[in-house]
Amino acid sequence: MVNYWGIIPAAGIGARMNCDTPKQFMNIGDKSILEWTVEAVASFSKLRGLYVGLGAEPDRREWAIGLHPKIRAVYRGGQSRSETVLYGLTHMLNEGHSKDDWVLVHDANRPLLKHEDVESLLLEVGDDEDGGILCLPIHDTVKRGIRSRITKTLPRSEIYSAQTPQLFKLGLLHDALAECRKFGKDVTDESQAMELKGYRPKLVLGSPTNLKITIPADIEIAGAILQKK
Repeated sequence: MVNYWGIIPAAGIGARMNCDTPKQFMNIGDKSILEWTVEAVASFSKLRGLYVGLGAEPDRREWAIGLHPKIRAVYRGGQSRSETVLYGLTHMLNEGHSKDDWVLVHDANRPLLKHEDVESLLLEVGDDEDGGILCLPIHDTVKRGIRSRITKTLPRSEIYSAQTPQLFKLGLLHDALAECRKFGKDVTDESQAMELKGYRPKLVLGSPTNLKITIPADIEIAGAILQKK
């Protein structure tokens, strides 16, 4: 039997939002962004359980554990996204989960996840140990720049915008992130850690509406999409 588990790293402070409240705790309508995200991930029928990594505030951890019956644990996150995910994987291994179980890591600030995109990711990855991620092709011309000067135009046919969930085997991802931490390599997503270990994760096309809320304008866009739903 194939087991799928979820991790939502939600310990960030949301500096780019320019607000005292971390963005995952800001509201869209009558729910926080984190609540919307938990509901979207937990409602995926194949997911056996969900782990949420939060910051140091015990009251928020107590609140989060009651957000959905599939939440197995709310654990203390780290100083970075990669640390928070690593701590979650370590927690799962300590609970006795198999290294061959699969883990879906999803951004706390992507509340608009579609089930069909998760199904596509699982179908495309199958049992491929390289794993895979949701992504979008880049349609704009992309420039590399240094000190406000263009240094190169990049071939957009080879460039994708990474999304989440990102799907990897529990043991392989744990080892990849642990090695990055050991050698001080700063990675911004799980795929990058796997790439540094020599894996080549699959690119699976996602949806433009799988928006990552980063700046204030994103909240308005996400609110409009949720209202239509």
